This record gives sequence, C-alpha cells and structure tokens, in this order.
Amino acid sequence: MGILTTVGRQRRPKIQPDIRYWEQVEAMKHRCTKKEFPNGEFIIKKLPNSDVGGQLDERLLGSIKIRRDPTPMLQYLNDIIEKQYNPFLFLYRRLVGTTLNRDISNGRITIREFDFPIEERMMHARVFYPDEVFRAKKPAPVIVYLHGGGFIGTTFDTITNTCRGIAYKTGSIVVAFPYSLAPEHPFPHAIIDGLAMLGWVRDNATLLGVDPDRMAIMGDSSGANIAAALTIYDIQEGNHWIKEQILLYPIVNMAMKETGNYKWSIDEYDINENDEIITFIVKSLGIGVHYINKLYAQDADLKDPLVSPLFAPDAIIKQMPPTIIVTAEYDFLRLESEAYAKRLMTNGVQTSFFRYRGLDHGFVDKIGIYPQSEDALNEIGMRVRERFHLPKMTN
Repeated sequence: MGILTTVGRQRRPKIQPDIRYWEQVEAMKHRCTKKEFPNGEFIIKKLPNSDVGGQLDERLLGSIKIRRDPTPMLQYLNDIIEKQYNPFLFLYRRLVGTTLNRDISNGRITIREFDFPIEERMMHARVFYPDEVFRAKKPAPVIVYLHGGGFIGTTFDTITNTCRGIAYKTGSIVVAFPYSLAPEHPFPHAIIDGLAMLGWVRDNATLLGVDPDRMAIMGDSSGANIAAALTIYDIQEGNHWIKEQILLYPIVNMAMKETGNYKWSIDEYDINENDEIITFIVKSLGIGVHYINKLYAQDADLKDPLVSPLFAPDAIIKQMPPTIIVTAEYDFLRLESEAYAKRLMTNGVQTSFFRYRGLDHGFVDKIGIYPQSEDALNEIGMRVRERFHLPKMTN
C-alpha cells in the first residue's frame, strides 16, 4: 500500500470554451429562482442567456444530430435491450468516457495514485489535492466520489477534470476509485467496493491527510445511486461516518414504481420548442434505465433501499446527513430526484435541490465547456465549505 505516482500541477487542456464562457459562469450566480423551506431550498437555475422556459440550452441543441421523430430510434433501442445484449454493452463501453471537458482548476490540483489490497484483490484510488490543503498544513475534509456510467462503464478520464473541479471549488481532498461493474459484477458488488473505500480512507486518514470526521460522499447518476445506498448502509450500521451527501442526477427508483410523491409523466416536462428532440432525450434515457435494471440489479429486489433509495423507510431517511441534489430539466431521472428531495425535506433533512433548465442528463461531465457545469460546482463548493467550516473560495 502506498503512493505509486504523484502527478504534479496539471497543464491546462487545449480544449477552449465558448468566448462567452467566463461571462456566463459569473452571470449564472444570479440567474435563478429560489424557494426556501424549513428544511431546505429548491433552486431553479435559468439558461445563461434566456429567461424563456421550455427550450434546450444552445450548446446542447448544437450537439444533437437527431432532429426527427424519435419513435423509430426508441423502438430500435428497445429491440437491442430485448434481443442484442452484448453488442449494446460493447458499444456503450467504447463510447462512454468520450465527453469533452476542461480542467477549471488552472493546474491548482495535485493528483496521487494509490493501490492497496482489499481481501484477496487490489483496489485503486486516485486522490485530488487542492493547493489550499497544502497551505493549510492540517487535515482537510474528504469527498469520496463515485463515477456514473450506468453501473456498466466509464473511465477515470471522464471524471478526472470533474474531480479536479470538485477539489478546487470545495477546498476538500477528493478520492475517486473504479468500482466493480455490472453485468460481470452485479449488485451489491459496487456497494461492497464503496464500503471498502470508505473504510480505507478512514484507516489511512493520516497517510492521506484527511479529517475522517469531515467526510462527504458524492456521485453522479449510477454513482449517485451507490453514494445514496452507502449513506443508507452507513446509517443502518450505526456508523454515521458520512456527514454530507452530494447527488448529481441520481437514480433512486430502479423499481420505476409510483410512490406517494412520485409519478413519471412526460407532461411534467415544460416543452415549448424542439419538442421532438426533447422527447427523444427524455424517453431514451428511460429505456436505458430499464436496461440497467437487467444488468445491475438482476435478481435483487428493486424496492430494496440499497437498490432504490427512494424506498428507504422514514426511520432511515430522518437520519440522513445534509444533502445536495443537482438535476437537469430534461432528464428522465429528474422527477424521482425531486421526489427524493421532498422526502428528505419532509423528514427534517437539510436539503439543497437544484434544477438546471434546458439541460439533459450528465451535464456536469462537460465541466469547462458548459457554464452551468461550473456553476453547479460553485454552488456545491459554497455549501461544502460552509458545512465543513472552510474559508470562502478565492480565485
């Protein structure tokens, strides 16, 4: 167990943002509507350059090539799910991780790599240190990050710039790791890996320079599902190691069943322009979730709270740590994420919920390209710093 590689200050990638990027990042701080509740806040973030709802962000619209009736494509995807399992999985793993993004930290992050044994195998961790941690010369908060990818794929290359941004904005050390993927390793293997990583971070707090009493967990999409499941398990075991959870467009209802505050309907989406494209975006992800059920959950009970956190009992929900949930307006998962946020607030959990207009699933991956991605990390960073008593960020 030890540091294999230390990668010093990272050079800025050559990918350049839109010329208006910095102006729009600054503008996003104020482009929102906010409702405050006794146990939280519900914030809708507007488009950077429009107050009109029901439309796609111009960057997203410009990246989409499908501008026709989505029904045949949806039927084709369904056929792949039912009849052509392996080709879909192969193509998905080849394509996932190709999202363009940038390092917004301006090289102010140091990365260290660790390999360590867990039972009879080795696990790998990539640890991101912001410069301010070295200046402080004392243990820092730690965020354990779980990548998305539908439980079946993604790469470190996809999340590296995201993790740099998280470390930079939050002033915390970020620990990321590749967990076991389905279908080769279905539920609960990823959760077992997550538990091992949480334990390793705590056991090696001095080596890592982290404060184990200021530990947060964070994930996107399927990674957010695992993060939420780990928080539930942490409470069930009576540990309460996790002091904050940060969920980016989480999967919380793999059962896809209605609950007291959740019912999916396309009518819940505000669509005024680009209706065919938006419908395709939303519904195609829904089919993907159906496919994921077969690969990840397999024979598990889909209402098990460790599979579908939305079904956790109130006795567990009440003990949740402060929570941040970020969603996109045109994400199939938005409605279940909102239902989860409402459950948390109703049960007295301090919750900050964000909905970004005009965007689809996975937008934070486009850090440094979409101003909303950096704005989301700004909002998260501000709340994490307040939670863990860190100084406000200075550029």
